[in-house]
Amino acid sequence: MDKLIRIDNLHKSFYDGESELKVLKGVNLDVHKSEILAIMGASGVGKSTLLHIIGTLDRPSDGSIFYEDQDITKFSENELTHFRNDAIGFVFQFHQMLPEFTALENVVMSRLIKNSKRGSSVDAKSSDSNDFYETAEKLLDSVGLSDRLNHYPSQLSGGERQRVAIARALMNNPKVVLADEPTGNIDDKTSDAVLDVLWDVNERLNQTFIIVTHDSRISERAKRTVQLIDGKIAE
Repeated sequence: MDKLIRIDNLHKSFYDGESELKVLKGVNLDVHKSEILAIMGASGVGKSTLLHIIGTLDRPSDGSIFYEDQDITKFSENELTHFRNDAIGFVFQFHQMLPEFTALENVVMSRLIKNSKRGSSVDAKSSDSNDFYETAEKLLDSVGLSDRLNHYPSQLSGGERQRVAIARALMNNPKVVLADEPTGNIDDKTSDAVLDVLWDVNERLNQTFIIVTHDSRISERAKRTVQLIDGKIAE
């Protein structure tokens, strides 16, 4: 399998005055294109910290992360922002939808934000804007929400909001989607439906997923599962 991400001897410490808390203590991990990788471990072991660093939301204290041949730990903040918007999609435990926008608008918003961060804007009536809305409609249809396009978050169930979040994460055609406890805030039946969507997207689009989770159902279905134990990865 082609390697998408290589994590090399990654360390992360947090400081409180002179006190150092070592969370990641030399993480080594390869992620392959088109795989679903589950990362499991006890609460507080640093799974979310690792995911945030992979997603360029935080920087490591030491070590390197390569996306194909690019060492992103050497990027400037501006370069990281552009890379994040182009290459990475996020699905969090709490959907983080904007309440004043419809499901369709929430999905389109990620593309509009990407454009604005690149210094360009899209008029609501432009052909580009029409293309964005068409793409968003197709994504929402692909996650089973074609009849909920114009519903607001308050009108959607927890599982529907999470499926909107999945569509939003795919809007910019990312190299990888990072999911942090995507089933942690919904019931078992709804969780199964959300997982079915993730696996369907993986199969149809060859989309790479890295999922941090406590949910054993995810680890049972994942193509590969690793454990984060005492700051390091164990297969």
